[in-house]
Formats: sequence, structure tokens, C-alpha cells
Amino acid sequence: MRAGFGKSDLTPPLGVELTGYGYYINRLAQSVQDPLYARAIFVETDDDRLLLISCELLGLNRHICADVAAYAARYGVKPENFIIVSVHTHTGPSVKYHEGCGYVDADYEATVAGRICRAVDAAYADLAEVTGLSHVSLPLEGDYIYNRANPDGPVDRTVRGFILDRADKKPIAAVSAACHCVFRRISTAISADLAGEVNAFMADKGYESLFLNGLCGDIDPWKPTPERTTECAKLITDTFMSGQTALPLTLKTGAIPFTLRLTPVTADDIRSAAATAVQAAGGADKPAARVALIWEKEMLEKLDRLIPEEPISVKYAVLGGLPVIALPFEGFTLIGMEIREKLNRTDALTLGCAEELLGYLPTRDDINRGAYAALESTFLYKRLPVVPGEAERLGEEMGKELKKVLENH
Repeated sequence: MRAGFGKSDLTPPLGVELTGYGYYINRLAQSVQDPLYARAIFVETDDDRLLLISCELLGLNRHICADVAAYAARYGVKPENFIIVSVHTHTGPSVKYHEGCGYVDADYEATVAGRICRAVDAAYADLAEVTGLSHVSLPLEGDYIYNRANPDGPVDRTVRGFILDRADKKPIAAVSAACHCVFRRISTAISADLAGEVNAFMADKGYESLFLNGLCGDIDPWKPTPERTTECAKLITDTFMSGQTALPLTLKTGAIPFTLRLTPVTADDIRSAAATAVQAAGGADKPAARVALIWEKEMLEKLDRLIPEEPISVKYAVLGGLPVIALPFEGFTLIGMEIREKLNRTDALTLGCAEELLGYLPTRDDINRGAYAALESTFLYKRLPVVPGEAERLGEEMGKELKKVLENH
């Protein structure tokens, strides 16, 4: 086995709008708290390859992912070898428009794929013999995260990941925890948020590293402050470094197809949903109402082209027997729990915000409550709501299919 690490700067120019934290707030970047990076790990054996990229952005769009995948093919990386995720920071620029939550700067967006490709180049050039592979799965103590969608809902309080030790080069670490990267709150300073702090602590310990956010759709930081951001990042890092278990030097990558079911709608359904949102917002002049009305207009314009099914491809890697699976959603904690339960593996990494970010994937109970992730978030992502139970079905199917991979690996 050989492995390499590379990173490339993704920091946008000052003046771009930062994404997240509400509608039409015109939050322009005025300074840089910490630079944003694309971080890549390239792993190869005689039988397989893995290109794992973490981008310190909110989420990616389809053509950026396609451009990077096409570029990586020159290094022998097939589509099923390629996993790209975002850390979901809300103090970075948008490269996929979310209505009202940050305009895309076209000049910056046009550079993003090329910048990510520089990290791929660097990772390939850095390839060196792997002398040891280990994994981490340890409880995260403290009161730094909570379930924002349901006070009684599950919280994934586990630090997971893996370490690649290399001959004559720095070891490479992939550190995973689940939390919305909103510790910085409504700041005008560009920052990778929690991910940036974790990577900084890992660098101090002599590691090349990337942060892999878990399924954080329902998980937020508890009482976030700059001081607690640093405390939480240090705790994650210290936990990660406190115990590793050796793994064999094996690799298997692949993709699992899934057909996502969306709610069929009529023109009356669309108008009714928008009208309800306008009423809840307190009038058509309110920001949330504006987002709903724009969604209504666009959905009606393409009503005859709306299809209640969407095929997706979920990428996975099995590294030394350790399962890693990446979903293109702001997924809920329950999905990861179902995958790990099917696998009987508490150490499995279940990642969110992979590939083009398709929005939230709320659980059935969240949909029944009519909560933000269930309906309002579909307005800003300009999508149809999912059929209730799709989150649970995805977790069950992914767990079942990945279990087959492990049994045959």
C-alpha cells in the first residue's frame, strides 16, 4: 500500500458573500480567520485505488465534482474510487446557489475545480509506502453538541477515523466527527470553522490531516463561542490520538446505486405549500416568504419535468476492513446508526455532504413534525420534499449492501 497527501488553497477573495445563517443578510467576507483548503488523500494497492477529498466549503455543485473526477482519471482513479465531501462550514462562500443564503461569485466558482485538482496532483506526487494502518473509534466527552431537530433525538458522540503511517514521511490522518460547522456563528471572517481548528491541532502533532464531517443534519454545537470552538477541536484531536487499533493493509472501493423517492406534486400542491410558508413567515414581504415564492415559481415552470424519483450513487471505501461511506445529504444521525447497526460496526465512518449537496434528508418523525429540514429547506435547495421514510430506507439499504461488501472482502 502507498499513500499520499495534498492540499490546495480554496480561500475566496474578500467581498464575496458567505453562506448560511438566514435569508438575504448580505454577509460579505471582510477578513480571513483561517484559510480554506481542499485536502486530498490518495491510497493505492496492487488491486485498488482511493482518492478521498475533503473541501472546506458548505457544499459542492455537480459540475465541480464532475470536473475533478475527470481530472483524477489521468491518475487511474475510476468513478467508484473517488469520494469527495465538504465540511459544511457556514463561514465560507457558496459554489452552489441556495436561494437567499449566499450568492455564488461566478469568478471564484470558476476556479474551484482547478484548485481542488491541485490537491490531487500534490497527493499523487506525495505517494509513499504505508508502514502501518490503524483506526480510531472513541467516545467524545463533554457538552459540545446536541440534536437541534429533536431534544430527545440521538446524538453521535463518537470520534472516528484512520491513520496511515508512512516510510520517511509524515503520517496521514482522517478525523471524523458529526456536527454542523456553525461554531463561528454569523461572522464576516472566512473560516473552516471546527474543521479548520481540528486540522490545525493535528498539524501541531505532526500529521497531515483532513476532517470528515459525519451526518450532521440534526446536530449543532451547544452554546458556541470562539473559546468553545477551540476546546471542542482540541478534545476531538486529543480523543483521536488517545487510542488506535491496527488494521491490515487492504483496500476495496465501490459505489452503491439508490433511487431516492421524492413527493409527487400537482400545481395546487406547490401553490398550497408556498401559501402556507408565506402565512407562517408573516407576509409575502418577509425573507422566508420570498424564498418560498421563488421556489413556487420555479417548480410551476418545470412542473411537467418534475420526476418523483432521483437515481444517486453512494460511494464507499473499505480500508483495512474499516467501512467508510459518503452520502450526498445533510443526513440525520439515525441514518448512520442504521448503517452501523446493519454492519454491526460502531466504528464505521458515515459521512455527509458528499458529491453535489442535495439538501437535507430528514427522518420520518421530522417530516411528521413539519420541521425546517422537512419542507422549508427544500425551498432554498429548490427541490421536492422526500417521501417520508426515505432516510430510514437509505440507511437500511446502504447497511445491507455494505455488509455484503464486507463479507466478500
